[in-house]
Amino acid sequence: MDDAELLSMMTEWNFWGGKIDVGIERERYINNVLRLLKAINIVALSGIRRSGKSTIGLQALKKLIDSGIDINDTLVIRLDDERLLNLDYATLLRIYDLYTTHIKSSQESTTYVLLDEAQEVNGWERFVRGLADRGKAKFLVTGSSAKLLSSEYTTLLSGRHVEVRIFPLDFKEYLSFHSIKVDSKLEFARNLERIKKLLEEYLSLGGLPQITLNKDLALELLDSHFDTIIVKDVVRRYRIRDENKIRTLAKYYISSVASRVTFNSVSKFLKIPVKTVERYSKYLENSYLIYFLRNFSFSVKAVENSPRKVHVVDNGFIKLFNPRLSRGHLLESLVFQHLYRYSLNKKDLELYYWYDGNYEIDFLLKSPNNILPIQVAYEINDQETMKRELRAIDKFKEKVRPVDRTLLVTYHTVNESVGENEVILLPAYSFLTRYEEVLGEIMDA
Repeated sequence: MDDAELLSMMTEWNFWGGKIDVGIERERYINNVLRLLKAINIVALSGIRRSGKSTIGLQALKKLIDSGIDINDTLVIRLDDERLLNLDYATLLRIYDLYTTHIKSSQESTTYVLLDEAQEVNGWERFVRGLADRGKAKFLVTGSSAKLLSSEYTTLLSGRHVEVRIFPLDFKEYLSFHSIKVDSKLEFARNLERIKKLLEEYLSLGGLPQITLNKDLALELLDSHFDTIIVKDVVRRYRIRDENKIRTLAKYYISSVASRVTFNSVSKFLKIPVKTVERYSKYLENSYLIYFLRNFSFSVKAVENSPRKVHVVDNGFIKLFNPRLSRGHLLESLVFQHLYRYSLNKKDLELYYWYDGNYEIDFLLKSPNNILPIQVAYEINDQETMKRELRAIDKFKEKVRPVDRTLLVTYHTVNESVGENEVILLPAYSFLTRYEEVLGEIMDA
């Protein structure tokens, strides 16, 4: 490919080459990325495939341009473009040289670079590190979890970066993709019936952006996404010879969402050696597809030896492999996804479940000074049902430690209330739209 062809390709990727559709803005991520870019030269966007990393990168660059950054001081390099052949470190240098020669207005100003799908080039970290260290450029680096897991970012860039984990849409973002804002009580009340209807869809289809915008193709797209994750982010990355085993294990975990599992029990059920189950489970967790929640204990050994409770990054995958999963487990899965992203973004917060052999608490959110038990129930019809849900809390208080408040989330509409024993009862549509506010008020109290 000669220089003219490569430069022509670059114009297709970039804002200075023409209008680029950046989609629906995900403001929370964009604002965080821009805040970080003011203080550091490399921001890495990680997360499950198809969660929107590349789009968020483009949206951040667009915001910079709108705020006054010269459009010619931005550069998008799409390394997943199938027309690029024999990619290597020299290719990156060549692209950057063409940009500085033909596009960049001033060699003194900082260039804002979006390096998209960086794992396609061996040596990408040298390119990024060299320009960033010389103060020539600030980088947004995105890529699949196949080679750009957070631990690898740290190794390759020697601590020069900050990671931003990108997730599928939370419920508030899901509503914004349907042109519903819930920033005020009036807006929330005005749209309440639509919010309830969309929660039904979200419970089933999840929040991957492409699925949200193409619901009629949901199953086909989900199947394609799953296949890409398994093949590129697990099989190829870890050089797995028996692809069927890892597929079977992934499908088993997705079908068992919100259930307790041990590697021994999975090994016996699937007839896969226990060491293989343990190793493959870590691979699936590293791809951001599957999560394992540990049983709470003050004993580190007990935590490590306890059964894990399995969860998945997005409910859409459950519809693909276990469409008959109980609605209670589907709701528990949604609550987990929101709790997990909340705990990940807060220092000193840890997320567990608790089970003593007879009683179970779905989630425990723990800070150094506070523990919040959280129960998820599909419906609560009467006081007896309420007492049953809270019985495990009483046992936890009796056996482990007292707690100040308990959060109970239910699918069916209930009146928001605080009971005599500081039990906060919230309908799912309320909790999922303002979970950060709710959890912040409780954990900071």
